[in-house]
Amino acid sequence: MSRPVRRSQAISPFGIGALVDFPGPVSLIHAGLDAWPFREGDPEHREFRIDDEKRLSKRLDVDYFVQPPDFRQPQMGQDAAQANINLKLPFLRFPLWHVCPRCGRMHLARYHENTPPICKGPIGSGTGCGTEHSPRKTVQVRFVSACKKGHLQDFPWLEWLFKQPNPLWEPEGDRRWLRMRSTGSASLTGVEVAAEERLASGDLRVMEKRTLAGAFQADVQGESQTAFGKIGVRCEGQNPALGIGRGGPNPLPGCGQDLYPLLRGASNLYFPKVVSSIYIPEIDDRNLDEEMLDILDDYTLKSSLLLSAQNAEDGLISEKAARSALRKFHPASRADPAGLAAAANMHILKDILLEDRKIQAFLSQKIKVSANKTLSREMIEAAIKSHFPDWEIDPSVLLAPMSAWFQAKGQDTDHGPTGSEQDSLGESDYRWEEYRVFCRDVQDGYPKTNLLIRSSPIDLYGDVVRDSFERVSQLHKLRETRAFVGFSRIYPGDDLTQEERWRLLALKKKRWLPAVIVRGEGIFLKFREDRLLEWLARHGAVHTGRLQPINQHMTDLRARRHQMPQTISPKHVLIHTFAHLLINQLVYDCGYGSASLRERIYSTDDAENPMSGALIFTAAGDSEGTMGGLVRMGQPGHLESVVSKALEKARWCSSDPVCIESRGQGPDSCNLGACHSCALLPETSCEEQNRLLDRGVIGGTIEHPNAGYFSA
Repeated sequence: MSRPVRRSQAISPFGIGALVDFPGPVSLIHAGLDAWPFREGDPEHREFRIDDEKRLSKRLDVDYFVQPPDFRQPQMGQDAAQANINLKLPFLRFPLWHVCPRCGRMHLARYHENTPPICKGPIGSGTGCGTEHSPRKTVQVRFVSACKKGHLQDFPWLEWLFKQPNPLWEPEGDRRWLRMRSTGSASLTGVEVAAEERLASGDLRVMEKRTLAGAFQADVQGESQTAFGKIGVRCEGQNPALGIGRGGPNPLPGCGQDLYPLLRGASNLYFPKVVSSIYIPEIDDRNLDEEMLDILDDYTLKSSLLLSAQNAEDGLISEKAARSALRKFHPASRADPAGLAAAANMHILKDILLEDRKIQAFLSQKIKVSANKTLSREMIEAAIKSHFPDWEIDPSVLLAPMSAWFQAKGQDTDHGPTGSEQDSLGESDYRWEEYRVFCRDVQDGYPKTNLLIRSSPIDLYGDVVRDSFERVSQLHKLRETRAFVGFSRIYPGDDLTQEERWRLLALKKKRWLPAVIVRGEGIFLKFREDRLLEWLARHGAVHTGRLQPINQHMTDLRARRHQMPQTISPKHVLIHTFAHLLINQLVYDCGYGSASLRERIYSTDDAENPMSGALIFTAAGDSEGTMGGLVRMGQPGHLESVVSKALEKARWCSSDPVCIESRGQGPDSCNLGACHSCALLPETSCEEQNRLLDRGVIGGTIEHPNAGYFSA
């Protein structure tokens, strides 16, 4: 079955594997990529592809991304042949166990059934015991079970009832069934499940009955043992999103992990993993004008030019091909075709080779084993003969631009660790590329269609900004790509490998992942490195000692989630807390709601590539992404007031002195002086889920009032 879902919600919070409540009421699970209404070879589906986010596709080991279909209904008077009408996302029924609201009898449905089972009884108690009642639609039960590997299955009612795995008794038509009763208690002891049989005489006999008391309790003995584990019930590896389970055609792969009972609407049933990226143009040439740069950044035109090069006798983009592409894709442009051909041969011709990840890995390996560790003409010639034997081009033409590309990107383009390790290892380098672009004085040399950065000299700002920040950049345009890469259950983090994540999303690994593109605006603030070093030298020891409880709580938290330990520095807490305070103040000044603003923290202590900045931006899927008020607040004459008000409000919280003296509060006790009255944001706005915050690094503490970065 299929349902219309808002495009952005199909990534989060209703991504693949999520349970979604639809009108009916009915609970459905978002099906895997195999059932998505996207066909790679269908030209009408070409509009859903995102091909130009190469940085993110390389990081996530895919070729491209696919946007969820936006639901389009045919309107009266429209062309009946309009493309991609009535495309919806696939969903399957889950949980499969249903209960009758009249008599409590339980029925088992299947994944693909559009309607719930109909119950006619028999009634289990009272004056009508044993008789049928009028047909009633059943409703889905509110209990399910899951494991840490992301598998999901129905609550094991039979195993729980008979206290053993694979009991011999099982429901059978109108002879045997399960019945759920409510005894009146508000606790789990009030939910009773019974196994009933109809005797030859027509009377009903209860074979076994048991309440749910104790089902959600765990016995902590080293590793926690769930109530299911005590009776020998383990995870079977079911995945309803892919039709893998007792209600579907695909076999059970097995798992063996502890099985956890959960409510259908529990907050820890589903945690989507979304990786975001700010679009950074690949072309950087200050000798080209703005129109030429924007034309070269057009992926459709670029693909056309690359195809013409492969078909040309000399393997180059000709003036004729450039003129034809301009006429087709930019008919109003006055760009010189000869200049476009020359710029394309310099900047995009190399993409024929570099867009293929196998060629990247091949050339990277050749560079590593070479004597001088540099790219050579022979290496390029071997790659062309191996992968594009019909492309007649002199490899020397590609040597300079490809050498520059490998020097800028690094030689390690082959794929490294998988799973959660892959993202964590690449996060610092990945964000450095964005940080480097945001710190440029003027964005000459970059296309400005998807990223437009302007900045004012820092001397034009007042003391409150000039003394603390080195640069303020206004991002009039930015494009963010949010890619769905997987999900976890029970805990937000997971230790799944990349292969295990893919097995939750599709029966067979795809060349693509779901993603959405959102556009907006933002303010980037770069802290002064000299002042940061001075502040850390004078007060770093105070804040390092103050942050010890946070580091301990984070260590315990990451250990429970099977994640690598992480040490939090005062510098990171400073930048993160300031971003929260600034967002809270911007809500009053720029017109955006707090949930519409987001943060992106750039903080590392790397000696070669240090990062000390924060991006406050809005990238919403609707009109809120283009209001313009946020950029205005970053201009001289406006930002000073915003920062001053934010710092003033941070000096005293309405919950002080309790808040500032706290040794651990908020989610998992991972905050110090930060609460809902001063520094917390909606969790969708924060990269750390409202953790790692402390106003003490901003304006000092009661014991050390001058220890804050902004105290002087």
